[in-house]
Amino acid sequence: MDLIIFDNDGTLSDSERMNCTVTSDILVSYGFEKYTPDYTMKHLAGMSMPIVKEMLEEEYQTTLPDNFIQEFIDRVTEQIPLQLQPVTGAVEAVKKLSASFKICVASNGEPENVEACIETIGLMPIFGRDKVYTKSLVSRGKPSPELFLYAANRMNAVPERTFVIEDTVSGVRAGVAAGMHVLGITAVSHHPQETREQLLSLGAKRVFVSWSEITDYIKSACG
Repeated sequence: MDLIIFDNDGTLSDSERMNCTVTSDILVSYGFEKYTPDYTMKHLAGMSMPIVKEMLEEEYQTTLPDNFIQEFIDRVTEQIPLQLQPVTGAVEAVKKLSASFKICVASNGEPENVEACIETIGLMPIFGRDKVYTKSLVSRGKPSPELFLYAANRMNAVPERTFVIEDTVSGVRAGVAAGMHVLGITAVSHHPQETREQLLSLGAKRVFVSWSEITDYIKSACG
């Protein structure tokens, strides 16, 4: 194996709850009252905001405000320095794995937010800004495989020799569709057993509860 592609939210950064809470606050203010933080977490986690906007507009036959996505970006940007923490063990894992593999980030998040997250948890010096890829670079974010294939191409790696590490349904679907070896992580999942079963059913090779297990598995699998 040559390349490891890391998701960000819920994989490197413990940011999924923060993102979903912000999304919930905005949607409830627009009148989508069923989108509580828990409902948003269950149904929208891992989706890019353009896809969320498109889905809601189609479901409710309405048009969300033009500044919907920018409002999300601005609110999350405010929260990142106040409450963001890395997923336990993520920083150490990236440092260890970067010694043996090419590494990059591929996230459905908004570029400003993803870069702020990677910077805040201290991993920007390891990845470098040129190896942080977001859905803004492709026509469709996850669950489309486009972003992962784009990242592999930029990193001069082939899909069949690439690991993807993901925590969401949309991410696993994207990695499997890209023909990559997908590993799941449930370190910050609020329903770890349910999430584990979902990710395995969608084609994840293995699902782990901690970063130490992932690093041990990769080192073992790659000899």
